Amino acid sequence: MLGLIISILVIVWVGWTIAKKGYAAAILLIAGVVLLTCAVLLGSDPGIVLKKPTGSIFFDIYKVVQDVFSSTLGGLGLNIMIMGGFARYMDTLSAGRALYDVVGGPLKYIKSPYLLACMGFIVTQIIGMAIPSAAGLGLMLMVTLYPVLIRAGVSRMTAVCIIAASRFFDLGPGSANCMLAARTSGIEWAEYFINWQMRIYFPLLITMLVTQYFTQKYWDKREGPDEGYEELRRQFQQEATTEASVPKIYALLPLVPLFILLIFNPVVIGRYGYNIKVGVPAAIVLSTLIAMLFEFIRTRKGYEVLAGMKSFFEGMGKQFAVVVSLIVAGQVFGKGLIAIGAVNALITGVESLGYGVGFLVLLMSLVIGVVAFLMGSGNAPFFSFASLVPSIASKFGVHSADVLLPLQTMTGFGRTMSPVTGAIVAVSGIAGVSPFHVIKRNLIPLLACVLVNFVLTYTIVL
Repeated sequence: MLGLIISILVIVWVGWTIAKKGYAAAILLIAGVVLLTCAVLLGSDPGIVLKKPTGSIFFDIYKVVQDVFSSTLGGLGLNIMIMGGFARYMDTLSAGRALYDVVGGPLKYIKSPYLLACMGFIVTQIIGMAIPSAAGLGLMLMVTLYPVLIRAGVSRMTAVCIIAASRFFDLGPGSANCMLAARTSGIEWAEYFINWQMRIYFPLLITMLVTQYFTQKYWDKREGPDEGYEELRRQFQQEATTEASVPKIYALLPLVPLFILLIFNPVVIGRYGYNIKVGVPAAIVLSTLIAMLFEFIRTRKGYEVLAGMKSFFEGMGKQFAVVVSLIVAGQVFGKGLIAIGAVNALITGVESLGYGVGFLVLLMSLVIGVVAFLMGSGNAPFFSFASLVPSIASKFGVHSADVLLPLQTMTGFGRTMSPVTGAIVAVSGIAGVSPFHVIKRNLIPLLACVLVNFVLTYTIVL
């Protein structure tokens, strides 16, 4: 009981400190060490979460941290860093712009403003598979999709809301949450994507499209004409004649890793008798070399092509500093909660009340969604709780992915509903509107998706 009380106090401290803009990775790491230390003082052995204890209970605390660093950096951390490097290199080549030019081209034939906005949202989902960063995707869409929507007669707020909600669901191998969920579940990314995410994604997408159509139409009618809209529309129409084009074939480059990973894995090619399984790092290295070849053929400047690889490694470093460090700290925090007995106490409490895993998933989903809303980030809360799921899932006899999927989905909803999310602030700032105004207009579609997510969790997943 004392361990559970300490855990609650530490969790509250973590949430409060992060909400005050403290450095999340340091906070979670310190909290994890504190929990492991308290476990020792209460007579628990942190060595229970170690395969090879040091022989000293005190040093076992820091051996836990060492093991988390070692396992994460060599596996999941490498995947995330190398995917981040590839995304940065694609940005250097303007390949994302080329992808939009190809995928978004047919939008000009749609005349209805609200139907166009919905079709534009579908385009954001396709492009988002290759650009996993919510902020990066939003900024790119403000340069590409936003002017197209405005020129076609879509209101400024409707266009901004569509772009702001574009990353409501994490898809693609570049999503750190998606890769962490797959790794924690002990399955390949492609299997998690096909057999879990795709089972609930399309119902959620349809919910989002239908609610966006009617909600944005309602708000436009209620709020009336947008001051300065016609001037903005004329400006974008003039700029359309001077926009620099990107080679259309570059649209294929951001999708190459996706094709490789979706095809060369046991779920797809294994059905035809081929025992081929390509990991994320191998797919990214091959895709990067292909992109370099394309760039060399286009420019004929070998040294400049080689120098462009610097952005690849810079992108890897940024992912380590921002994402991987947070994953490591979150896993240490999770190990601390396990060692002090908080997870077992939670499971025992749910069982004693007569509730099953569905109630526990609902409770955790609500907590993680609220935390994501308050922090404006989907990574930190998910990284903090993900490592707890395997022990919970095994206790209730369900697959870890069945529990992780609704949690991951809720982090996306919570982040997209938050006015302090980096992507929301950036998109709103470029459009010159309030992020709170964007959140107000997107609230109904996102809440509808929350309800559908819970229904799908109980009827399809669990």
